[in-house]
This record gives sequence, structure tokens and C-alpha cells, in this order.
Amino acid sequence: MVKTLLLIIATLSFATESFGGQNLTLVRMARTTAMGGAGVGLADDENALFQNVAGLAGQDDRRFKLISAGLEASWDTYETFGTSMDAINDFSVSSLNKLMGKDINFRVGQTAMVILPHFELAYLVDVQGSINEYNLANPNFDFGYQTTHGVQAGTAWKISKGRHPSSEWRVGAAAKVLWRKGGYYNIQTSGFLQATNQGKAYIDNLVGNFGMGFGADVGVQYVDRIDPKTTMSMGLSILDIGDTRFSDDRANPIPMSINWGLGYKKEMKFGRISLGFDIRDIGKRTPFVNKTHLGGEFKLPTFDFWAGFNQLNYSWGFGFDLWVLKISLLSTAEELGYAFGQNTSRRYMLMFEFNLPM
Repeated sequence: MVKTLLLIIATLSFATESFGGQNLTLVRMARTTAMGGAGVGLADDENALFQNVAGLAGQDDRRFKLISAGLEASWDTYETFGTSMDAINDFSVSSLNKLMGKDINFRVGQTAMVILPHFELAYLVDVQGSINEYNLANPNFDFGYQTTHGVQAGTAWKISKGRHPSSEWRVGAAAKVLWRKGGYYNIQTSGFLQATNQGKAYIDNLVGNFGMGFGADVGVQYVDRIDPKTTMSMGLSILDIGDTRFSDDRANPIPMSINWGLGYKKEMKFGRISLGFDIRDIGKRTPFVNKTHLGGEFKLPTFDFWAGFNQLNYSWGFGFDLWVLKISLLSTAEELGYAFGQNTSRRYMLMFEFNLPM
């Protein structure tokens, strides 16, 4: 464990280029998002499939998640929803100027899962959009328009010694087949003029058609049961090994990410406390603080409360669990600029989950 930690710290000495970097993960998980993005070492539920597949080895449920649907958007998006849709459907100088200085970001996602001990199959749909324009004198803005859907499956195994081991290793692997259209683009002055003259035809040509892509994830997790009610864990995951690319080159690839994390869980009479700390995108050329994610969970029989820090910005959330139905409300923030606080985007998310035990 010590050698692994030292290796990771050495890797983090990469030179940096910029602070900003939007989180474009396909599946937004209420618990992980509200905990500041921490979940690699702590992965212990069905969402382990998307952050550290090794965590599925600790999953013993048998159920269907019929739907997990979420709506996420910045506050400016909620306030200017009609104007934002007009700008996407009719790219013109007048429609874009109405959004000058606004932080327009939205995501709509839906996931359905079959959950079995040590195995999971998921179908996912993700739609994202973004318009960020801040300089009227020199038109230069970031534009996002991306749709992804596909299937992902994963399995994991336990490795331990003895009949009642106090510690164990977990290893897992996942595969995915996805279809993607579009991505995120920086449009310079010449492109701005073309966009405003051609309107939606420019966008259609920019994003292209759906392309197919294949990807793979692997993960490992070490779990140490300090006592019957206390558990420490450490995890390492490699997502989208070698990058997941699509048959249409205009669709943005999903870059490979290497992530490491620690987890802590304490069972109590009235509930459970969990803590997580992650260093994500280890090989990415960005400042260390942009890679850190820290959060905690206070779980009661019916309510869940979460809080954390994502890229030094606070996050929070709470969930209301009614057996087959769970409703979650949360907020997080991401840095889109080149320095901390230069362009912070505060996001709000509402999620509904319907579960059916087998």
C-alpha cells in the first residue's frame, strides 16, 4: 500500500497547463457527486460499475433499477431556459448575445440496471449541452452539444485467505459499447461568423453523426475490516483504457483516466458514516487541487445526507429513500477557467430512482 501511494504521488508531479476541466462523465451518481466526486476507494454499491468496477465484489443485492433519471443544470440555465434553447436551434448574433456572460450548462441522463451479486448490466443515455461566451469584442466561445447511449457490463471477484478473513482484495473488469454524437468545441472568430450565418446547419455539420465505440475499465480494491463495524478501503481504477474512440471522428473520444481513492465506513446503531478521498485523472496535466475530491455521507434508514469538496468548491446533497423510490437533490461546482475562481460553474441536480427487488 505504501509503495502504491508513493508511486501515485510521484506521478502527480506532472507539469500543469490549465486549472479548468469540465467533468464529462456519462453517469452522474447522486451520492458520489454530492460527496465532491469521491468514490473510487469507497465504491460499494451498484454505481461501482462506473467508478471502480472492483467494488461490485461487495455487492450482494438482486434487483432491477428500472430507471435512474437525473436533470442537472447551472442556475443561469434555469433562468434562461427558453433563450438557451433558441440559441441552440437558431445560431445567430442576436440569440447568442442574449447569453453573453451567462453560464449555460445542462445534462439529462437516464440509466437502467440489472444488479446481481458480483455482476451488473446497465443501459445508459446521456445528453449534454453548454454555451459559454464572455467576449463580445472578440467572439470566442465554448459550445457543447453531445448525446451518448449504450450498454455497459462488469463483474468482480474477491481474493482472500481463510474462512473468515478480516481483509480481502477485489478485482473487476467492465466492457462497454457506446454510440456518441457531438462533443465540446471552442469556436473562434471565423467559426462564429460561419455559425451565425448558417445557423443550425453549422451545428449539424460540427457534431456529425452517431459513431460507435468500444471501451474497457479495470479496477482493484483492498478492504480491511478493522472491527465488525469499521472498514477501511483503498481503490485504483483505470477507465476507458487507451481512450474510447468513435467511428465518427467528430464525436469527442472519452479519454482514459487513472483514479485512486481511500474509503472509511463506520456502522452505528442509528445509521452509517462514510468518508472518501479521491485523486482522479492522475495523468492529466492540471494542478493537483483540480484532481482532489473529498466527501462524507451520513446514512439513516430513510434519509441520506452528503457533503464534500470538488476542486476546492463545496458540494452538498440529501436523498429521501422510500424503498422502491428514491429522490435526491444536490449541488456541486466545477472550475472552467484557467485559475481557481476565474470561472466557477455552480450546478444543481434532481434525481429519481425506481428499484424493484428480485
